[in-house]
Amino acid sequence: MNFRSLYYLQAVDRYGTFTEAAWELGISQPALSHSLAELSKRLGVPLFRKDGRRRVLTKAGQRVVRYADQVIGQTSDLVRWLDSWQRGEVGSIRVGLIDTVGLYTLPSGLSRWQRELPAIDLQLVVAESEEILSMLDRYEVDLALVVGPAGSRYNSEAIATERMHVYSWPDDPDGSSMSGSEVATPAGWALYPAASRTRLLIDQGLAQLGIHPEVALESAHPTVLRQMAVLGYARTVLPRQVATAGEDSDLREGPLVALRLIEAVWRSGEDLDPRAARLIELVKEENPDGER
Repeated sequence: MNFRSLYYLQAVDRYGTFTEAAWELGISQPALSHSLAELSKRLGVPLFRKDGRRRVLTKAGQRVVRYADQVIGQTSDLVRWLDSWQRGEVGSIRVGLIDTVGLYTLPSGLSRWQRELPAIDLQLVVAESEEILSMLDRYEVDLALVVGPAGSRYNSEAIATERMHVYSWPDDPDGSSMSGSEVATPAGWALYPAASRTRLLIDQGLAQLGIHPEVALESAHPTVLRQMAVLGYARTVLPRQVATAGEDSDLREGPLVALRLIEAVWRSGEDLDPRAARLIELVKEENPDGER
């Protein structure tokens, strides 16, 4: 069957006569009649019968009209859905992200997302950067929000920069003025795991400050590192938004160690999913200065 012929049949049923249907469709009456005659021939049943000078739908013709209504209606729904999908307004997206993005960078954007894009199913997975990139490679997530740079294997876009400082307990005498002269008898340090991207940034930054930390504890969870500093067990290096969060936010801030780049990452050779593009847009709009 021809979709156009179904559309013509639906128009005849709607407007009542071939003449008016042809006028509304913007085609000649002979062209309309020919198309419907071809449809009747292909179906093997008469679609119209004569009723005086008029032609009315047969029983079979009425059934075909109901079918046409269903097909054209569903097709219109599909076209509208695809249009909304292309604009990033419907569908689903799986996003992998590091914990600080989930706690501090993303929330305001998520609030707008829920208000403006309720039809999109947003699934979030929190893990470390390397694990999230592995999930991206395995097609388990569609977008990764991780510590950059992700490298030339991926497409990426910067979305934020986190300031990472030394933090220690409030009465740490050397906490705010720490330099190479204070490392002879250092306190212990609580830092990110040695194999992590963040730890590499921290080690490089501390070395430039002349600090060679004696690591007493490693954790991928910044809240654990923060608590070690709150308790006076160890100094640490944290993103500023982590250190200043919560009621006991009076940690002593020391020197700037690193600027940690947060990137939105997707697979190389693929166009950015429209839903991912909308999420990146919202995050950047809610973090206009790009620095936290």
